[in-house]
Amino acid sequence: MDDMHHLSADELNAQLEALTAEREALHAALIHRREAEKAELAAEIKALISERGHELEQIIELIVGRSTGRKRRRQRAANDSTANYIRYADPDNPENVYIRGRMPNWLTEKMAANGFDPDDAEQRQQFKDQHLIKLAA
Repeated sequence: MDDMHHLSADELNAQLEALTAEREALHAALIHRREAEKAELAAEIKALISERGHELEQIIELIVGRSTGRKRRRQRAANDSTANYIRYADPDNPENVYIRGRMPNWLTEKMAANGFDPDDAEQRQQFKDQHLIKLAA
């Protein structure tokens, strides 16, 4: 603190400005990091919901306790959009269900563990036919 007494007003002002700029940069970095963490958490939650075979909107309604603002007609249309697709269940864990779209982690891991390439469409179909249970569409 004694060093501060030997500095000129201009030097003190320059240090204060530097500290203020550093504080603002740290605050911006903190905000950015918090937003990134929220996005990471949201992605993890979406993946978990998908892996368990649930619809995101339905889970959000349960969490929030009310409709998410999406019209019922749209929800019915979204639910009907998967109605004509074969559903596949994991015989080791029937809660793991795959309908279509992005493959859940449980499915890609199970394919790789059984020597199948998840990126190869033909191998994906072979795996579904040989290692999963077909459920009614």
